[in-house]
Amino acid sequence: MGLGIALPNLLEYSRDKPHGIILVISGWRGVGKTSYCQNAIQEFKKAGLRVSGILSPARIENGQKTGIFAQNINREETRLAASTISGEIDGYRLGPYYFDEKVVQWENECIRRVKSTDLLVIDELGYLEFDEQGGIYSSFELLRKKDYRLALVIIRPERVETFRQMGFQFELVEIGP
Repeated sequence: MGLGIALPNLLEYSRDKPHGIILVISGWRGVGKTSYCQNAIQEFKKAGLRVSGILSPARIENGQKTGIFAQNINREETRLAASTISGEIDGYRLGPYYFDEKVVQWENECIRRVKSTDLLVIDELGYLEFDEQGGIYSSFELLRKKDYRLALVIIRPERVETFRQMGFQFELVEIGP
């Protein structure tokens, strides 16, 4: 049960709601969840509104996803968080990726520093956050504070119900192929 919220309507949508609304952006790999958030960030910035959070765009080389960046939206600072290239990052492995623990710590610090914002973006909450209390786990505390007008939170379909069971109320935007 997804909402049909088009990007140009996100600004209008957020104005009609009380502070602390969460939109979960859900879909399988490669369907455009991060692009959806990137477009929302641009729209909110164009309107002169405050935008905060973490964006995780893919690193694509020769048509293949070889890594994941971590971007602090506030300062437009980007670091390589994960890589599929053995030896590029000295960190823990999850699936095909090696994660840089220092970058993950940096992401959590960035999230902890977020203060009152119009648009909060959390890209993405997954296995590390839900099952290991790792990754960008500090996002849960920030989301509970509701110090934002609208939060876009990327969660894969298999984790959406877990997020609901944690007590979060949200509306769902499903992005499909």
